[in-house]
Amino acid sequence: MTSAFTMLRPLVLASGSPRRRLFLESAGLHFEILPASCPEPRPVPGEDPRHYAGRCAESKARSVLASLAHRQDRPAVLSADTIVILRDEKGASILGKPRDRDDAADMLFRLCGRTHEVVTSCCLAMDDHTERFDDMTEVTFAPWPRSVLEAYADSGDPLDKAGSYGIQDGGAFLVSGIRGSWSTVVGLPLDIVLERLLKTGVIGLNQTLREFS
Repeated sequence: MTSAFTMLRPLVLASGSPRRRLFLESAGLHFEILPASCPEPRPVPGEDPRHYAGRCAESKARSVLASLAHRQDRPAVLSADTIVILRDEKGASILGKPRDRDDAADMLFRLCGRTHEVVTSCCLAMDDHTERFDDMTEVTFAPWPRSVLEAYADSGDPLDKAGSYGIQDGGAFLVSGIRGSWSTVVGLPLDIVLERLLKTGVIGLNQTLREFS
């Protein structure tokens, strides 16, 4: 299948996430994969969760771009970080990846029957410039009993996912509704990413397709 886009400079995805890789591949983009190996920063007390996610994404992008400083082809680096935010009377809590099965079950129980936010922050780093952007989607869980949540936790599916669930995998049944972008919940706001890649000249429109349209 011919892509609507063409690559104007090399692109490096600073993530080992197969879901993010598939999103970029679905748009017909050609890119390298080089996951960031730098330690993830910790939240600062009182820090806005969206700001924290953006800081994490920028840290990854800067680290990978620095490792490519020897290259003459000036690659652009795209990173992303997804967090789950639960807001209640105690304020905003960031729900990351669970420590173990019991932590996953507890996290799912907190989300059950409630609406939470999923934020995916991205950073595009190239030359001496970095640009951060993000998207937020509201997700509502159905009121499942604890036994169902524990059975899902036993499956192992939640263990590598923020908030202890994957809407694209076995956790889809947990969700009764979303308000916003499905791809943001999965891990990459694809429409916004493509817009930024076009705007910054990393990709362009396929002129061959336009000539025959």
